[in-house]
Amino acid sequence: MKTMIKQLSAGGEVVDFFVCSRKAVKVDRRGNTYLDLRLSDASGQIAAKKWDATPAEIEAFSTHDVIKVKAVVTSDNYGMQLKLEKIRVATPEDDVDLAGLLPASARSLAEMEAELEEIRAGIGSANMTALLDEIFADTDMYRAFCDAPAAKGFHHNYIHGLLEHSISVSRVAAAISDQYGADVNRDLLLTSAILHDIGKTAEFEYEAVIDYSDSGRLLGHIVLGERIVAAGLGRLKSFPEELALQLQHLILSHHGEREFGSPIRPKTLEAFILHHADDIDAKANVFQRLREEKAETGEAWSDFNRVLERFLYLKKAEAPGE
Repeated sequence: MKTMIKQLSAGGEVVDFFVCSRKAVKVDRRGNTYLDLRLSDASGQIAAKKWDATPAEIEAFSTHDVIKVKAVVTSDNYGMQLKLEKIRVATPEDDVDLAGLLPASARSLAEMEAELEEIRAGIGSANMTALLDEIFADTDMYRAFCDAPAAKGFHHNYIHGLLEHSISVSRVAAAISDQYGADVNRDLLLTSAILHDIGKTAEFEYEAVIDYSDSGRLLGHIVLGERIVAAGLGRLKSFPEELALQLQHLILSHHGEREFGSPIRPKTLEAFILHHADDIDAKANVFQRLREEKAETGEAWSDFNRVLERFLYLKKAEAPGE
């Protein structure tokens, strides 16, 4: 059974596989070359150093490779780190279980797939149902939708994160739709909530680490997602033109503002609702995960969040006596 980074304690030893998420070759004060690494697995990350690294050790692996290390766990003012004794790249014969190397949703995949089907079953429009059936009939697309992360670093940045986020956005959007009743095309809104981030199936690569694909960096998930939806619409010859136009607008505008990546700003009621449902779910996920991380220490404040540009107060408000 794999030893997870979260389980390590100072003074212990570890012999196991990790992902090299960062690699730098440096020189110490004595002029000796060493490796300064950051290793990761599904439970977290840890700094690691291989002092007096040989040329063979330096050239043996690259960033994002899975490596096997033998190390001692040390601790100082900067936290725990690994003092590496041996290091090598993993080989096919090692048969490494990648599931232990990448973080994944805490939710059951089977339960989330069932919930997605429940949401789809609540869509009454034959046109929207046909489009979802058309897109997800591609089994590779469906599996990628269920497996992909929703981000590299901000929210739902773990395996099955895209599915978890899409379900949550759909639930939030449905609740807002119920508030405004007949003024909202509920089926259009729910379909767009399911599909709004489908471009992330192509934006990310996630075999050993979560990183951007070439198309993800060059085009981004909004453009990639609109292309996937447009291709599905193109295969449905009877799909109403006005409905298709509005659905594509929802996909393209869901980030809200151009500076946040949207080619166009929301200009329909459904587009405004989708944007805010997406935004609140992403930020709520950040709070939930930070609270989990700080639960052991009981810290009330997060570190400075560079994306939200603020410290976050994590203490829950509770009435006296609760």
